[in-house]
Amino acid sequence: MIQPISGPPPGQPPGQGDNLPSGTGNQPLSSQQRTSLESLMTKVTSLTQQQRAELWAGIRHDIGLSGDSPLLSRHFPAAEHNLAQRLLAAQKSHSARQLLAQLGEYLR
Repeated sequence: MIQPISGPPPGQPPGQGDNLPSGTGNQPLSSQQRTSLESLMTKVTSLTQQQRAELWAGIRHDIGLSGDSPLLSRHFPAAEHNLAQRLLAAQKSHSARQLLAQLGEYLR
């Protein structure tokens, strides 16, 4: 079935779902969003030598925020993606280090 280019999805009355405040993306991170980012950050710091402040600075830089700009709810998807990518890279690096350590033990 072809979806309309604009307007509400089929079967949804016009105007429904349009009642979000226009400044919703300008709100601070919700506690759930912050908790999600903090959880990812904890996982990354447990696998790397990076400190939390360094991670926050890297996220701000990667999503284009200046150092003094607050992280807002509209930044959450990009920040979460950024941390997820950092976690994936840290996990791969950790696995590679473990494998090298095991190989080193076998060669002794």
